[in-house]
Amino acid sequence: MMLMSLLGYSIPAHSDALQSYEEHIKPMLKERCFACHGSLKQKGGLRLDTAMHIRERGAQEPLIDLKHPDQSILLQRLRTSDMEERMPPEGKAVDPAILERIEAWIAAGAPGPSLEEEESDPSDHWSFHPPVEATITTRGTHPIDALLQPIHKEHEVEPQAISPPLLLMRRLFLDLVGTLPEPEQIAEYVKEPTDQHYEKIVDGLLASPHYGERWGRHWMDIWRYSDWFGLGEQLRYSQKHIWHWRDWIVESLNEDKGYDQMILEMLAADELFPLDEERLRATGFLARNYFLFNRTTWLDKTIEHTARAFVGLTLQCSKCHDHKYDPITAEDYYRFRAILEPHQIRTDALPGEIDLEKNGLPRAFDMHPDAATFIHVKGDEKNLDQSQPMSPSPPAFLGHIPFTIQPVSLPPSAHLPALKDHVLASLLQKARVALRDIHNRRETASTQTQEDNRAEAIRLL
Repeated sequence: MMLMSLLGYSIPAHSDALQSYEEHIKPMLKERCFACHGSLKQKGGLRLDTAMHIRERGAQEPLIDLKHPDQSILLQRLRTSDMEERMPPEGKAVDPAILERIEAWIAAGAPGPSLEEEESDPSDHWSFHPPVEATITTRGTHPIDALLQPIHKEHEVEPQAISPPLLLMRRLFLDLVGTLPEPEQIAEYVKEPTDQHYEKIVDGLLASPHYGERWGRHWMDIWRYSDWFGLGEQLRYSQKHIWHWRDWIVESLNEDKGYDQMILEMLAADELFPLDEERLRATGFLARNYFLFNRTTWLDKTIEHTARAFVGLTLQCSKCHDHKYDPITAEDYYRFRAILEPHQIRTDALPGEIDLEKNGLPRAFDMHPDAATFIHVKGDEKNLDQSQPMSPSPPAFLGHIPFTIQPVSLPPSAHLPALKDHVLASLLQKARVALRDIHNRRETASTQTQEDNRAEAIRLL
């Protein structure tokens, strides 16, 4: 009877505490504490993502006191008004109602689910692993259909039938060139809807200049194409004549240039193809991020949008602290910045025009190859940790990709574009025109003087 009585009181208390933990306490810990005390990081050796971790701190000072819950270090750090001691250190203090729940939960023995799982390591997410080729087990269908078949079967979904010829043509044209087909083109395909005819139409659309124009708009959205902006003649954002980069995007797509090659040219054409003005247009990707008033803002935008474009991640949180849920540290951020630190933007003269207001090539170049990068403490550009310069490297989760820094030997005209043959030829031609103009004005003045002298002599006779 005594055992039943004890069980009668302990089981509801335990059950209520467990429910409180799952519905209120753990969600708060996940939102406010896991970033520093979860699977990614364990500051002070403390991990809070399971009840077991909270109860068992090994040889360290116990985090909770089951006999005196209100004296638990966990509660003291959550309740204190001392901002040097309070946890979490940022944001509002934890709701008092939650603190009461935590105290009651500790008093009940700090129970957790019997099969409670630890928070998964963000670096284990599929997106941080190299892609692997999928195994196609179903034959006789398109690989995409083969991959979808098990999902359709699981959810008892019947796949859509193959689109009729008219709808297929409409989708094809809108997808590849952004316009609808002409009625004659539709009628021609409807009359002969064969695979060979379809492939011929696809090839024709891919060969159309409108293909690059249609898909160029898509990539320009991702890569943030923008014309220059300023006040009067003052250039503040992007670059004048940035349209050269736009043309490069469209032309590259129409040439079927590989995506990997496009990335190389956008990020490093100045080092790989220093005298190739056609490829140098690609570095407009970097030139577009130019910001007149603050170099740090300029580089922050370059880092963020380079990562978004080519890695599919935002890095800006790591400027001030280690990322809260992605495997990216503040050191990763500034090592990535070190790759971009040396670059600057200039406008080079193009053949046939040396007036840079009329035309020119905005492009990246390495102005300060030895520029050092330091961590900005809490993101403050005026508070640099100069104890350890950051060496350039991509984020650690990309460590499986080889990355080495090698010196690049550039020709003199890559450093001094005024030495290029077409620039010298244009300057020489400009000088010749100026000399010819001076000579003509001198001849005109001489002739006028002679006529004036003759007129004066006649007047005196």
